[in-house]
Amino acid sequence: SSGSHHFLVPHPVQPNRNSVRGGSPAPPLDPAALPHPSSLIPPHKGPHKHSNSGGQRGLMDNEDYAPREILHGASTSTLGTVLLFGTVIFCTSSLAARLWLTGTWSRRSGPAAEDGGGGGAKGRATTRSAPLDASSLPSVYALLVHSTSLGLILLYSYLCENHPPHHHGTKTYDRDEFFFWTVLVVVFAGGQSLRRNIDIRYKGRDVSRSEIVARHISEHRGSALPPPETEVLNRYQTEEWKGWMQFTFLLYHYMHAVEVYNSIRVMITCYVWMTGFGNFSFFYTTGDYSLPRVMQMLWRLNFLVAFLCLTHGNSYMLYYICPLHTYYFAVVYLTMCVRKEKNHTKWWVRLKLGVLACVIYAVWDVDSPLFGAIHGPFLSDEPVTGATMGTFWEWYFRSYLDHWSTLLGMVFALNFPIASLYFRRLEAGPARRQWLGKLPVAAALVGSTCVWAAGPFLYDKLRYNSTNPYFGFVPLLTYIYVRNLTPTMRSFSMDFLHEIGKTTLETYLMQHHIWLTSNSKTVLVWLPGWPRMNLAIVTYVYVKVARKLHSLTLHLRGMLLPDDKAACVRSAVGLFTAVAGCYCAAFALESAGLASLSVLGLASMLCGFLLYQSVVDSTWSSFAASARKDRAAMDGAGDDDAEEDMFVNDYDTVPSRDGQSHVRAGAGGSPARESAYTRFCPPLIGSMSLIMLGVIWNCFATSGSSAIGPLPRICDAHVNEGMWVAIDGCNEASEGMAYRDHRAEIFGTCAPHGNSFIWAWKKSRCRFGHRSEAMVRRVLQGRNVVFIGDSMTRYVYHATMRGLGIPKSGEYDATGPKHADIYNTLWGTTAVNFKWAPLATDQLGALEEVNRKATEEINQADDHPVPDLIFLGGGAWDRLHVYATDEDRRSHSSTLKQLAFEMQRARDEYSAAVVWFIPTTINSQALNTEEKRDHMREEDMEAMRAVYSRNGILSSSSFVIDGPAFTSSRVGESYDGVHYPIQVYSAGAQILFNALDWLLPPGYDEQRMPPRVGKMADPVLGFFMIVLVLIGLVGFDSFLGFSYLSSLFVRNIMPMDLYEESFSALHRKIGVASPIASKSQPPETQMVSRNEKIREGIYGRRNGNISNIVDDEIASLLDKARDDGSFASQPSM
Repeated sequence: SSGSHHFLVPHPVQPNRNSVRGGSPAPPLDPAALPHPSSLIPPHKGPHKHSNSGGQRGLMDNEDYAPREILHGASTSTLGTVLLFGTVIFCTSSLAARLWLTGTWSRRSGPAAEDGGGGGAKGRATTRSAPLDASSLPSVYALLVHSTSLGLILLYSYLCENHPPHHHGTKTYDRDEFFFWTVLVVVFAGGQSLRRNIDIRYKGRDVSRSEIVARHISEHRGSALPPPETEVLNRYQTEEWKGWMQFTFLLYHYMHAVEVYNSIRVMITCYVWMTGFGNFSFFYTTGDYSLPRVMQMLWRLNFLVAFLCLTHGNSYMLYYICPLHTYYFAVVYLTMCVRKEKNHTKWWVRLKLGVLACVIYAVWDVDSPLFGAIHGPFLSDEPVTGATMGTFWEWYFRSYLDHWSTLLGMVFALNFPIASLYFRRLEAGPARRQWLGKLPVAAALVGSTCVWAAGPFLYDKLRYNSTNPYFGFVPLLTYIYVRNLTPTMRSFSMDFLHEIGKTTLETYLMQHHIWLTSNSKTVLVWLPGWPRMNLAIVTYVYVKVARKLHSLTLHLRGMLLPDDKAACVRSAVGLFTAVAGCYCAAFALESAGLASLSVLGLASMLCGFLLYQSVVDSTWSSFAASARKDRAAMDGAGDDDAEEDMFVNDYDTVPSRDGQSHVRAGAGGSPARESAYTRFCPPLIGSMSLIMLGVIWNCFATSGSSAIGPLPRICDAHVNEGMWVAIDGCNEASEGMAYRDHRAEIFGTCAPHGNSFIWAWKKSRCRFGHRSEAMVRRVLQGRNVVFIGDSMTRYVYHATMRGLGIPKSGEYDATGPKHADIYNTLWGTTAVNFKWAPLATDQLGALEEVNRKATEEINQADDHPVPDLIFLGGGAWDRLHVYATDEDRRSHSSTLKQLAFEMQRARDEYSAAVVWFIPTTINSQALNTEEKRDHMREEDMEAMRAVYSRNGILSSSSFVIDGPAFTSSRVGESYDGVHYPIQVYSAGAQILFNALDWLLPPGYDEQRMPPRVGKMADPVLGFFMIVLVLIGLVGFDSFLGFSYLSSLFVRNIMPMDLYEESFSALHRKIGVASPIASKSQPPETQMVSRNEKIREGIYGRRNGNISNIVDDEIASLLDKARDDGSFASQPSM
C-alpha cells in the first residue's frame, strides 16, 4: 500500500470550463463572504513583524471558525451503524440496570453464563459459545453484551479515524529501525518464548507432567499417526509462522518500508497458500460440506470486515485480504464438493485438482475474455476507496498475484500424509540414513531459493508482481521443509509468535483504523512529539482490541451460527433484517435532513426501548420463575449446604432442567419483588449511557483533529503562520542513514553551527503538512497554471517546479537568460509557465493578455484549457525604478487599480484562482548597489506592501502568500539583499500546495482508464505451473518432486511407494471406508515406531547434544506404557 497522505483529492480540469464557454459566465466569488487574508496585513505595519509570532490568535480561538456537524459527510451506512449499535447499547444498559436494581446482577449473569465458559482449571471461557436461546434472559443478555462491546470498538475506530486527538502522523522509514524491531521481536522475544508444543497446549492449566503424558497416551492409543504436537506443519507451527509474518507485515505498513515489498508479497502468498492447505485438509478429513460449516467460515472471514465497511463507509475491496481468502475458500469448497463421495479414492480427487489447474491457467494465464465473463457481472470500473482504478481491475490484480497459491496448498494437503510418513520413515532409521535422505532435498530447495533470491526477488515492484504467482512458492516450500527437518524442531514453537498468529485477521483489519489511520495511509497519534512512546501506547491498545475482537467473533459465531441449519438461517435473516432496517431508517433521516448525532441518539433511544421492552416481555417472567424456584430449592437445603452458602454471593447462576444457566436471586432481592422504581429507572439509565457516549464523541469532535481530507477555506487565514525550525543533522538516525547510503562516517557540520531548517506549522484544526509530488499531481493533473511576476516570483516558480518533480529547476546558472519566460508541461497534460513581468505595468499587460485569450477560448468553445491558477507577484522593481516622483506614485496606484480589476475579472469570468505573492523581506545591509540601498530598504518595501493593500490587490485575489512570513527569520541569509537560498522558497511552494485544497476545489474527475484486464497473463510460466502441479499430483509429493532426491541415497522412501501405508492409517482414523488395500506395517510395529516418535519428537533424544531437553520422568512413563502393553493395538476410529 502507498504511504502517501490523502490530503488532496484528485480533481483534474473543472467541468464548469466547458459549461461557460459560449454561454453565461460562472457566478463570481464574493470576497466579502470569506475571512480574507488581507485582514491579517495591517497597512501601516509590515506583516513580517508578526507573521511568525506565537502570540497571534490561532484557529482554535477564531470566532469565525464554526465546527461542522459531527456526522457531516458521513455515509448512510455509517449513520445506520450508529443507529444499530445505539439501539443495542441502550438495551444492554437498561437490562444491566434492571438486573442490578432487582438484586440479581452479577458477572455470571452475563456472557459467562451462556458462553459455555469454564475451560481449564482456571475456568477460562472457551471460544465455543452456547447457541442463542431467545427465551432465556442470560442468553439474550450475553448476545447484547458482546454486541455492545463490538459497537464500542467500532466507535473507537471511528473516532481514531475521523476525530483523533492530534493530527494523523506521517510514516517514516528507517532501515536500521525496521530491522531492529524485526530482530527484537521475532528473534529475541520469540526465542525467549520457545516452548514445547505440548506445553503450549496445556498452558494455563493446572496439570502435572505425568497427567499430560497420561492424557497424551489415552488420546492417541491405537493410532498409527503421530500426535499433533509433533506432526509435520502442525497447528502450533502454522500459528507461529503466521505470527512472525504478521508482525513483519504490520511493521512494513507502519513504516512504509517499500524496499521490503517483495518479501511482504511472498508472505501474502503464504497466507493464501494456507487457505488451500487448511480448508482442503478440513474437508478431506471431516467431509463436512453443510450449510452451517460454510456460514461459519464466511462469518469468520467477513463478520468484522462487514461492520468496518458499514462503519467507515469503505468498500470491501479496501480490505483485500478478506475477499481474497473468501474467494479461494469458495474455490476449495466447490472443488471438494463436486462428487465428494469419491474424494477418498486414489485418483479421482487428483483428477479434480488437475482440472482446477487447467481452469486457473485459462482464467489468469491466457489473455482471454474468460476472467471478465466470470467476474465482470460482480465488479465495475467505477473508482472506490481501495480501488482507484475500479473494482474490476483491482480484483484482477489482487487475484492474479496469488492465483496458483491456493491450488499448491491443496496439492500439499492432499499429499500431506505421505510427507508425514516420509519424515517418520527417515527418522526411524539410523542417523546416517536420515541425513542422507534429508540433506539432498534441503540442499536442492535452499539452492532454488538462492537462485530465486538472486533473480526475480531483486526485481522492482512492478516487474516482481508479474513473477510472484510463479516463483513465490519456492521460498515457501523451503521454509516448510527446513522448519520440519527434525522431530525436535517440529516439537517446539515460539509461544509469543504463536499468540500473534491467532489474531492475524483482526490485526490486519484494525491496523487500518486504530494503529494506522486514513485506511492505513497515516499513523495514529496519541502522544505527539514522542514517536516511540506513541507507538508503544497505540500498539498496546491495538493488540488488546484485536484480541477482544477475535474472542467476540468466535463467541458470536457460536451463538448465532450453531451446527443447526435452521438456526443458522434464522440468525442470518435476523441479522440482515436488523442491519437493513437501520440502513433504511438512516437513509430516511438523511433524506429529511435530520442526519445529526442528536437525532440519531433520540432514534436509538426509541428503538432501544422497544427492543428492551420486547426482551423483558419475552424472558423476564420465566427468568423470575426460575430464580424463585432455585431459591426455594436452596432454602430447603440442609445445614451443610446452608453453611456453604454463607461463602457465596447473594446471587449465582445454576443450571435448570433444560440445561440453561439462570440467575437466581439471593438475599439481595428477588425478581418477583419489583417496584415502579425498578421498572422505570432502567430506560433512564440506558438513555444516560447514550448521552454519555454522545458527550464523549462531541468532545473528540470539537477538541480533536479531523480525518485526512481537503483543507477548508477558513485555513487561508493561517497557512502563512508557520516557522522555521532548526534540526540537528548529527543525531544517531541521520548519521546511520548517511553511513548506509553514502558511507559517510564522520560529520563535520553539526549544531549549533551546522543547523538545517525545516518549515513547520503549529498545531491547529487545519491539517497543514508537506505535500509530495504525488499529492500535488492529483490536484494539478490536466490544469493550466501561470506565474506572472519578477525575480522573487520566479524563485517561487522554481521551488514549485522542484516540488512537482523537477529537482534541478532554479539551479544557479550565470550563462542562461535571467529575464525570460519559462514554459513547462508536466505529466503530458499540465502546463506550468512563467511570464517575466517585473513592473506593475508589465504584470497588468500580461494578465490582460491571459484574460483576453481565455475569453476568446470560452466564446469559441475552444478545447484549449484556460488558466486554472494565476500566480502574481511584484513591487520591488516598481519601488526601485518608478516610484521617485508623485506622478510616478499616482501612475503606479492607477496601474494597481487596473491590475486589481483584471484579477477580479479572471476570478469572475472563468473562475480562475488568483494568488498574490507579497514580496519577501529585504536584507537592507546586503543590498549590493547604492540605488537599491537608497530606494529598496526594508522600510521602503514595508510601505510598498501597504500601497498594494490599499489599492485592492489583496482583496481582489483568491489567496495571499505572505513572503515575509517565511523569510523574516532568515533575513541574514539573503546574499544580495533581495534573494535567498533556493531552499527558503520551498516554504512558499508548500504554502501554495496546501492552499490548493480550497483554491482548486474538486470537479468531476477525469477518470483514468484502468489497465487492460489480462495484460499480466503469462502462458509460458502458467504452463510451467501446470507441469509442477501434475508432478505433485502424479508423483504424490507435497514438495513437487523434490522429495524424490532422497531416493537417490536411501531405499524405500519414494513418495509414490508410501501412498497406501500413509492413507490407510489416515482413512482408519477418520472412519472412511478406504478402497486402498492395506500393505502397511503391522499395527504393533506402527505403535512401537510411534512411541519412539513421541520420545524423540516431543521430549528429545537422550543422547547427543540435545540431552538437555530430556524429561526422564515422561520418557520412563512412555517406556513403561510400551512394556506393559498400554499401547496395545486397538481399532481406529
